[in-house]
Amino acid sequence: MAKSLADQVDIRPLRANEVKFAVDIWKEQGLEEGLHTLQLWHQTDPEGFVGAVLKDTGEVVGSCAAIKQREDLYFVGLYAVRTELQGRGIGMKMWEYAMKRVGDNNAGLNAVPKHLSTYRDHAGFSHVAAFNTWVYAAPWGELNIDSLASLKDDSVEIRRVNVGDDEVLGMLVDYDEKVHSFRRERAIRVTMDDDDGILLASFGANGVIVGFGKISTNIQEGALVGPLYANSLPIARGLLHALVTEFSPSRVNVTAFAMDGNPDSCRLTEELGLKKLMAVPRCYRNPDVPKADFKKVYAHHTLNFSLF
Repeated sequence: MAKSLADQVDIRPLRANEVKFAVDIWKEQGLEEGLHTLQLWHQTDPEGFVGAVLKDTGEVVGSCAAIKQREDLYFVGLYAVRTELQGRGIGMKMWEYAMKRVGDNNAGLNAVPKHLSTYRDHAGFSHVAAFNTWVYAAPWGELNIDSLASLKDDSVEIRRVNVGDDEVLGMLVDYDEKVHSFRRERAIRVTMDDDDGILLASFGANGVIVGFGKISTNIQEGALVGPLYANSLPIARGLLHALVTEFSPSRVNVTAFAMDGNPDSCRLTEELGLKKLMAVPRCYRNPDVPKADFKKVYAHHTLNFSLF
């Protein structure tokens, strides 16, 4: 049995200049995330980015995020340890620190299938939601771009959202609140201020936002879609078509996290030509969670830091 390293690491919130090492650890596991997503979400809740740091070298060797969504609700993700140090007590020590932060509040997480029984039966996340998130991906050469163009809603105007546009920011936050049932101004602001990728909004005839979406560089390769929220499937088609065609990393491959709680979410990603790779169950500590408007969710914001 490998010797425990738990007493050789400090468990504490990661500093801003250390978050890049958590990115490296996540990438090492072969898992997706946006190029700047960790750095941006660190700005929303720095205390929620827990890390394991070797006492003798200062090397970051693990991460576990517990991000506050609102006062009584957290989301847990980014739980990983350097491959060569797994199984030596580091992960459990980070987990205990993160759960102390959560306290008696509710929390959710996305469970990789092979670890579902651990979270559900042993870690206190016993309530499994009725929906799954689906990881979809495909290389550029297999995408059906034209199928989206022919079925999109041409009655809406799609505009690029620029950094610092506070008027549009307020509209995005208002729309996002309709999706999540609580306000996430910090999360939307950092998404808008990200200089990687493209953020687009769809406006109806009365100038009201009827959907918005973001595409970013994937830390693995290619492009990652999310969030993608819209009032209808045709509006979501138009946004997805514009995002994929306007962002050059899409020419490698495209990944998106759809949700079968909205069947049109999976339908849209499959229309684009993305292939189902894995179903990811959602677990909560208790079933008292915000009632999101699933009909508006076409791609998750992030699987590590956000409910939808």
